[in-house]
Amino acid sequence: MKHISYILRIVLIFSFFLTFASSYSQVQKPKLIVQIVVEQMRYDYITRFMPHFSKGGFKKLLYQGVQCQNTHTNYAYTQSASGIASISTGTTPSHHGIVGNTWYNRNTQSKVYSVYDATKQCVGCKQPNAIMASAQELLATTFADELYTSSKGLSKIFSVSLEAQSAILMAGHRPTGVYWLDEYTGNWVTSSYYAQQLPAWLQSFNNKRFAELYVDRTWNTLLPIQYYVESLSDTCNFELGIQNQTTFPYDIMKLRDATRPYKILKQIPFGNTFTKDLAIEIIDKEKLGKDDITDFISIVFSATQEIGNKFGALSKEIEDTYVRLDYELMFFINYLEETIGKDNFLLVLTSNHGVAYSSKYSMMKNAESGIFKHVESMYLIDKYLDTMYGNGDWILHYNAQQIYLNHATIEKKHIPLEEIQRTAADFILQLSGIQQVMIASDLQKNSFCDNGMENKIDNSFYQGRSGDIFIQLKPGWNEQFTDVVAGHVSGYTYDSHVPLLWYGAKLLPETIKRTVYIPDITVTLCNIVNIPLPNMATGSIISELFD
Repeated sequence: MKHISYILRIVLIFSFFLTFASSYSQVQKPKLIVQIVVEQMRYDYITRFMPHFSKGGFKKLLYQGVQCQNTHTNYAYTQSASGIASISTGTTPSHHGIVGNTWYNRNTQSKVYSVYDATKQCVGCKQPNAIMASAQELLATTFADELYTSSKGLSKIFSVSLEAQSAILMAGHRPTGVYWLDEYTGNWVTSSYYAQQLPAWLQSFNNKRFAELYVDRTWNTLLPIQYYVESLSDTCNFELGIQNQTTFPYDIMKLRDATRPYKILKQIPFGNTFTKDLAIEIIDKEKLGKDDITDFISIVFSATQEIGNKFGALSKEIEDTYVRLDYELMFFINYLEETIGKDNFLLVLTSNHGVAYSSKYSMMKNAESGIFKHVESMYLIDKYLDTMYGNGDWILHYNAQQIYLNHATIEKKHIPLEEIQRTAADFILQLSGIQQVMIASDLQKNSFCDNGMENKIDNSFYQGRSGDIFIQLKPGWNEQFTDVVAGHVSGYTYDSHVPLLWYGAKLLPETIKRTVYIPDITVTLCNIVNIPLPNMATGSIISELFD
């Protein structure tokens, strides 16, 4: 009996270790992590455009990988730069400091671009006024930063996007290479913050002039246009278009800007193709994923954002863009599987935010929708404060539903800042289209623990960069725009709900239905490769990937 008991204990112990091991067997440490961000991709694009997707693109990620079906941003002001920075750092704007694409600097009395750095030069540009950029405004480390540090600089880390801010904020402070498109030459360039010259292989790639091939085309629908029943008519009046053209086909050469002839690549699907081409060139020439040290590349497809801005979420153009992007993904995934092996790479696809429907469309369908005329509203607020406190220049700046009050005027009149913030907020609540107003004084003093709108606004607030007053419009309302069809600066689901797909690295197919937040991505990646979290990470592990 004692012998049998001993054997039983051995069996139980052995079973325990098997169970423990199996709980971590679903995902293995990859040789290459590929992080794809499709800018301005609403979650419902997956379901809406599914009939046109191939088996090897989005459907492959959905059905052969892990889908987090209920992934959201957990902050309110979902601008592009804020979303990218939240993905890369594993935290919210309240910690990483990128409160928007731009914000107002009270000291210089000017707008700050999220990646602008006057001390750096563009490397590879020929124009003296080319963008000067770095990650100096990003106040937290990124996944890529931690991977670099943990590998003692041996991990190769790259980031590519048509837009400088997307490439830079995904990479962080210490990558091997960060590249974006020069609108003047069609070349891929970088900043002196990262390198003093372009690598030889990139110079050779630029010399092949692939940009010429992509602008010397006509953009027509990939499939017959009558197949695109998931969108509105091609002649609907909700669109801005390219050079005011809003219907297919588009002669790209004729629509180019004379000064910046390659800017149009950011407004057509071929810009996504060009981005994928460079990513493959990087993986090939830099031999990513070819040893046991984990490498990393982020690929941000930015053309989806600008096409959405110009045509809207219900357009034939956005539908065709995603049908084409699906084929680019199919090609890219096949390339990774053939050159690196499915078990050796981990691909993560998500988005920085969604987007609202056109205000005109929403107003036609829903009487509660409308357009918030912020210029007129700021005038009314200023005049109201005149009646309350005497004439003064009360408002310094308005930016994406944030109001910066003039602290010098307030101090000169000896008015407590919190009092005037609250007075203005009470008046704003009476304006059409206003759902909620919060003030900086309350955000500085209070904590909001649930995931309601107050908490989301709190997660967007960074003292010193954010405004004094925070507005949330009612659902379906947009600010009055002249350069975009609709905005994406809210905490509502049409802006916050984004896809999150994991594929490769021995992951088994699964759908995770619980709520997951954008900062959870980086925290989970750090646990997969067993490295420290970024220094301000606030996300949680998506534990189902390890079950």
